[in-house]
Amino acid sequence: MLRKLLLLTILLSFAAIEAWATHIRAGELTAVRISQSSLRYRFTLVIYRDTESGVIVGEGGLLNFGQGRILEGKPELEAASVSGSFSETNIGNQTSKVVIEWEHTFDGPGVYVVSYTEQNRNANIVNLGGASSDNIPFHIETVIRIDPGLDVNGTPQLTIPPIDRACIGAKFIHNPGAYDPDGDSLAYKLVTPLQDRGTEVVPYLPLDDPSISTISEGGGSPAQFSIDPETGDLIWNAPMFAGEYNVAFIVEEWRFSSFTGRYELLGYVTRDMQIIVEDCDNERPLLEIPNDTCIEAGTQLEALIRATDPDGNDVLVEAFGGPFQVNTSQAEFLNLPGLDDTRDFRPEPSEHLFRWQTNFSHIQSRPFEVQFKVTDQPNDPDAPKLTDFQRWNIKVVAPAPTGLTANILTGQSIELNWDNYVAANLNPKMEIYRRVESYDFTPENCNVGIPANSGYELVDDVAIGQTSFTDDNDLRPGVNYCYRIVAEFPLPSGGTSYASSEVCVLIPLDVPAITNVSVEETSDTNGEIFVKWTSPLEIDQTLFPPPYTYELVRYNGFNGTSGRTLLTTTTDTVFNDTGLNTMDQPYNYQVRFYDAGDNLIDSSATASSVRLEALGRVKAVDLSWSADVPWSLQIQSAPYHLIYRNRTDAAAEDESNFVLIDSALVTADGLKYYDDGSFNGIELLDDREYCYFITTRGGYGNPKIPSPLINNSQILCVQPNDEVAPEKPVIEVDPEKPTEEIEGPDGPLVVLENENCERLQFEPCSFANFSNTITWTSDDIDDDIARYNIYFSPTGAEADYSLVGTSQQTSFQHTGLASLKGCYKVSAVDRSNNESELSSAICFDNCPYYELPNTFTPNDDGINDTFRAFDQPNGKCPRFVESVAFKVFDRWGGKEIFSYSTTDTTEPNFFIDWNGLDSNGVQLPSGTYYYTATVTFDVLDKRKETQEFKNWVKLIR
Repeated sequence: MLRKLLLLTILLSFAAIEAWATHIRAGELTAVRISQSSLRYRFTLVIYRDTESGVIVGEGGLLNFGQGRILEGKPELEAASVSGSFSETNIGNQTSKVVIEWEHTFDGPGVYVVSYTEQNRNANIVNLGGASSDNIPFHIETVIRIDPGLDVNGTPQLTIPPIDRACIGAKFIHNPGAYDPDGDSLAYKLVTPLQDRGTEVVPYLPLDDPSISTISEGGGSPAQFSIDPETGDLIWNAPMFAGEYNVAFIVEEWRFSSFTGRYELLGYVTRDMQIIVEDCDNERPLLEIPNDTCIEAGTQLEALIRATDPDGNDVLVEAFGGPFQVNTSQAEFLNLPGLDDTRDFRPEPSEHLFRWQTNFSHIQSRPFEVQFKVTDQPNDPDAPKLTDFQRWNIKVVAPAPTGLTANILTGQSIELNWDNYVAANLNPKMEIYRRVESYDFTPENCNVGIPANSGYELVDDVAIGQTSFTDDNDLRPGVNYCYRIVAEFPLPSGGTSYASSEVCVLIPLDVPAITNVSVEETSDTNGEIFVKWTSPLEIDQTLFPPPYTYELVRYNGFNGTSGRTLLTTTTDTVFNDTGLNTMDQPYNYQVRFYDAGDNLIDSSATASSVRLEALGRVKAVDLSWSADVPWSLQIQSAPYHLIYRNRTDAAAEDESNFVLIDSALVTADGLKYYDDGSFNGIELLDDREYCYFITTRGGYGNPKIPSPLINNSQILCVQPNDEVAPEKPVIEVDPEKPTEEIEGPDGPLVVLENENCERLQFEPCSFANFSNTITWTSDDIDDDIARYNIYFSPTGAEADYSLVGTSQQTSFQHTGLASLKGCYKVSAVDRSNNESELSSAICFDNCPYYELPNTFTPNDDGINDTFRAFDQPNGKCPRFVESVAFKVFDRWGGKEIFSYSTTDTTEPNFFIDWNGLDSNGVQLPSGTYYYTATVTFDVLDKRKETQEFKNWVKLIR
């Protein structure tokens, strides 16, 4: 009897396993947001089922919305669905597509994992444990990030079914045809299949494991199994044994956040799929598709698609992707010559027409992807079909703005006007770009926006309804200013239009114009700079009679007025400035001029010397240079800057002679050059310094000022592959100012007195725009320090330090801070990018303050009606307060009458503003009451973190 019961139990167990075996081939769960006013989403579950299994999808299903709501079993899943039932469609290859939808509203922003689980997978999945795989549940997850700062979002949609079979020894290719309706960036990753929420399948072997396959198509080894992170091509090259295999991958979506300044992960969709491998004798069909292209929105795109098969088999050609999914004016994929859209097997070669009438709603920054798929049909009906995929990228570009004109308003302002923009309903912004001198280019063939290194700079952007703009941003006489405008479309779809036609305006030259600031001698004490300028060629000499006298003024740095020095008063227009430290810093110059009556008329624009920077590489040197000048350094009439170097002899020993080694095409490549010795075929050696200087060529675009303007940089020496880091800097501490040592998270911290605390008495209570300034010294032993890195920790903890800025000077001002609290360390970086150790830390702390009154009069006269912390005048404000806990007691201090805590409210009021009512809202009579206020401050010094205020307050009505 016992043996019969045991046998019956075993049989029932096998029956239960068979009942759960769904024979799911693949599946994914996607979502779209269906409400603009609430967080309501529609989820679509797609299951690809083996039609020969006879098992119904959903019997063992469980849907978890990740927020407490769970649907379990087919009756509950169908009852809660949009349509009330699963729908099933046969799509060939012994596969049917089962679809069901649900709607769910999330409570608020957050990251949610929505999952679907069904019992169980097939038996005998080779890489999932073989015979025991029918005990492993099928599980897929979709992650949704709901973030108000990232706008409305839905998940990627997968348009190509995973139904293709594989052949032994032949490369298997699958692409999900992912399309994101929001235009977000997609990325693909292989993952381990799951059997429950966050639980990977064990055992699982990737398809390139040697026990699974060691071969590749065409011979050779090892096998390869990967997914292209950008295109989504899943490739297994190649299966070695017949059988069923299982893989999974995720499709991530990324969106640029203007708040964080980086791309943020919005979530992902998982596709879990089977690959059935069979033995076959077949060659893969081939596809011929166009090259990637751009098309201007509003025009029609047509292209020929052609498929062939080496075996002469009939072929089926299909097309998937975004152009077929857009809401308006979807693309067509038609058979030639009949122009019908029936998808069936056709004799090869099979030709097809892709046709898409685009419109403005299709504009986006990322190209639309069209996935073409070809499948052959072998003569043997039981033989597996082979497939191939080809991807075509189509970028739909916004048309260029039209009608741009420019007119001089005054000597320092130019008015621009343009036509109403044709795609204004999509709410782009209009960007205004400016450069000195004309720059000719044709905005077509995907050359959208403003070309890199063209010298155009963004002046401003305006709302799309605005069709005029006044440019008064540092315009100078004698300069030919040229403009283009570009429409920039909002995220998440984004998109940049073609640039408008260029317009130029030449401002009359009625002031001197500096033409040369050229370094003629490099030295830390004896440097020399040649300065030259023009006279005011177009000045009204009746109003301002000549002869003119000039004052030449020098300043330190690229710009600004630091180190102002009057060099000369002269009637000449040239000057040699000597005795300078041209090795370590640039200088900028300005010319002031006077008329015959010694009246100061005006001054020129400032112009700096050219500063060369270098970075040592392995047997090479990276050069870059810059200058802050009123003329353009990237002119098409003289587009090359000249590169000079010493040690050009075969032995690299000639230090004294500088030879022109090459030129840099700055209109295409920018102000940079890479020297690896290619100019003479002699590679750079790592055991010596090479020295360089650059000759720049520029112009004002003014025919009255001859061009090119020739100016040299300083000489700079750098050693390739230098691996010796500089000495670490030392942050300066003023010995006359007190310091304090406090206990920090990882040991003692040195806190400096912060002079900003004294200034707070003049700032409003809401002020929260602080800054800290640090200075340091550095022993530049090898004379090769290129910059300093500044690291900041808001807590003083070692793990919290992060890079917040760089400086070429030995000082740094950290601005835009919400508080003063934090610690700093500095490192030195040389021209080979070697970074020193970090300096010792110095810290600043907040200066907390809180004061309460002793009387208030809640009589509704608008004066002193609440018990409120001081908030100026007299410079008294709650400063750096994190929380306040306030309690009021009767005069004997025994009975609590009222309490308030900022931790109990979403909008904390650190001023308290008690109105004289008790906790029940009853008005208290005049009298004296006792209170306590526990205030927590945001400080490094934990001894000052919590303060308790106890006192009497007189309530007078």
